[in-house]
Amino acid sequence: MLEIEPVGEIRGEVKAPPSKSYTHRAFFLSLLAEGRSKVLEALKCDDTRATLGAIRTFGAEASWEVVVPPEELAPGNIDARESGTTARIAIALASLAGGRSVINGKGRLRERPMAPLVRALNSLGVRVEGTRLPIEVIGGRVSGNSVEVDASVSSQFVTALLLLASKVGLRVRWNGIVSGPYVEMTLRTMEAFGVEFERDEGIMVYPGVKGTVFKIPGDYSSASFFLVAGALYGKIRVRNLDPRDVQADMALIEILREVGAEVRVGVDYVEVERKDLRPFEIDCSPFPDLFPVLSVLAAYAPGRSVIRGKQLRYKESDRVRAMAINLSRMGVNVRELPDGLEIRGGAPKGAMVEGFNDHRITMAMAIAALGARGKTIITDFRSVSKSYPSFFKDLRRVLG
Repeated sequence: MLEIEPVGEIRGEVKAPPSKSYTHRAFFLSLLAEGRSKVLEALKCDDTRATLGAIRTFGAEASWEVVVPPEELAPGNIDARESGTTARIAIALASLAGGRSVINGKGRLRERPMAPLVRALNSLGVRVEGTRLPIEVIGGRVSGNSVEVDASVSSQFVTALLLLASKVGLRVRWNGIVSGPYVEMTLRTMEAFGVEFERDEGIMVYPGVKGTVFKIPGDYSSASFFLVAGALYGKIRVRNLDPRDVQADMALIEILREVGAEVRVGVDYVEVERKDLRPFEIDCSPFPDLFPVLSVLAAYAPGRSVIRGKQLRYKESDRVRAMAINLSRMGVNVRELPDGLEIRGGAPKGAMVEGFNDHRITMAMAIAALGARGKTIITDFRSVSKSYPSFFKDLRRVLG
């Protein structure tokens, strides 16, 4: 258990950790490349360890900094741990490995949907069995020059097919996409690895991945917790953030401005300062990872806020239910909706809350605790190792 006492004003600076999403993509593209790649400042966390393990199983000689790809991908047993990105990309790339691969995981990942990706691969002549993990892939042959996928549950299906296409050449089309900015992040990483593509009614990807040196950008998803803390409690600057990036959670910059915080964006930083906050209504579907911390923001903004999203119940936890339970325990007036929360903000009080084995729920509740009336206890907090192992160390640094 972790005890957090409320604090007064917060003023400080923190460096954003490297992006988990970019790290996944860079490692998998390094696996597919012709020639070795260097990945600089890769994020070391539970999810990216799963990806590093996956590319080693596929035959790469890989460390955190250097990846030497195999001549051909080898089949094997992939342990995706609890990483949805690792699992979905590995399922697609197992199509290239001649033989039987099994992709498995644990926890909530074994409940998360895979069927749209399986159907898309089946349409390419790939034998894939199962719609939930564990999934078996008999690889070695991909036929056809076009594939379409239902992306209404996850953009990761599109990312997985785009990376497959970078090796075999495919036109990738999709419908009903959520979290579209993550596809743009995939395309930006592909460009850095020399992949050529054209945008038409989908994305026409031409085969060819080149080894390169790729530096992982700072992570707006991890930075979001500190940026919201600045909006609620004082002033915080987060360094190592590129304002020219395409990360989905960059949307937080405009959201904070709209709710009344003062936001300054520099060459490599974002700084947020507390002002009078207003309630807000927002659809988090393009950036679902912001939902927990935006719920905390709403809990402190006087008035009625509504936060929705299409896939919030299918993450590491049912994030709608998790935040409803936790904020209710803190005395916040919360109404659970089918796709989100209605929150009437006020003055949260300290309480015993849960992390629900979800890194983003845990970090959001830590931020909520800083301004609550009385001590807050988080019953499980080690899940932060999934994406941001140094979160509490950085939080202590900001708090002095």
